[in-house]
Amino acid sequence: MDLVHWEPFNELRYQMNRLFNSPWFRGAPGFLGPEGVSPRVDIYQTDQEVVATAELPGIASKDDLQVTLTENTLSIKGEFKRGTEERQEGYYHSERYYGTFSRTLPLPVEVKPDQARASYKNGILEVRIPKKEPGKGNAYRVDVQ
Repeated sequence: MDLVHWEPFNELRYQMNRLFNSPWFRGAPGFLGPEGVSPRVDIYQTDQEVVATAELPGIASKDDLQVTLTENTLSIKGEFKRGTEERQEGYYHSERYYGTFSRTLPLPVEVKPDQARASYKNGILEVRIPKKEPGKGNAYRVDVQ
């Protein structure tokens, strides 16, 4: 039987890595971690477009949302607000989160961001973005002097 030298700091490093890589600590959907609130988002594509839907319960108005697109990324920013201002001293238990959030996601194909449409209803944000035709990159004419 071989004896193995035990390094307590290696064990501590292993346990800390497990903690910091856990979904709770990384700010997984529905959790509050160092990155803040991270809304759940589904992205799929059809023949003509890419569709993203995000669960954003608690967003009172579409004015509290900002959607930004590039040819290959979607960014959603916003703020969850509490309805009334409450003092913490009377609370027994509080799980509702509030504050700002930001999430940037890669898109599966290149899209036309200038033709996107977005709607927000009943806590669901839906963004529809037409796909860019394959092989049709942006071409810009350059004047030769």
